[in-house]
Amino acid sequence: MRGVVEKCSFCHHRLMRAKAKAYADGRRDLKEDEYIPACVEACPTKAITFGDLNNPKHAVSGLIKSPDAFRLLERLGTEPKVYYRSTKDWVRR
Repeated sequence: MRGVVEKCSFCHHRLMRAKAKAYADGRRDLKEDEYIPACVEACPTKAITFGDLNNPKHAVSGLIKSPDAFRLLERLGTEPKVYYRSTKDWVRR
């Protein structure tokens, strides 16, 4: 449909497919590389990273602890789960 903005669902259909496969294999948890959103796979520069923020062993947990990691409009208290990285102050405002 043209002219319609859609919210990113982080490829929920891919998550459900990966969970179904893990369940069929007798597992409750997904392995780190079993579920990857399409944008992460398609990004030619690997600028997009995806992972489990609650797992301290996951690579993403280390990236968000970097001094150049930030969340947009964090001051509003909405607890966004999307992080960005930049060393430029004008981007971080």
